[in-house]
Amino acid sequence: MTLTLTLPPKIEALLRQRAESTGQDITSIALAVLAFGLSFDESDFFEALERIQRGLDDFEQGQFSSWEEFVDRQNEKYGLSLEA
Repeated sequence: MTLTLTLPPKIEALLRQRAESTGQDITSIALAVLAFGLSFDESDFFEALERIQRGLDDFEQGQFSSWEEFVDRQNEKYGLSLEA
């Protein structure tokens, strides 16, 4: 099946960035994102979308932590010993 979507420029840019950074084509990334999103039940899906949007908004406002900080928080939260 062929489906044509018109994406907002921001979303297209994010898809292209992810494709470039992972070495995959943009179609594969878009399919993975759609499959992931559709795997949620309806209430979880919309909650996930809201959280993603909040994260994107935070990122645009410069409110984010480094990978190392994230790993440290996960180690503390779950008693892990991951390395960044």
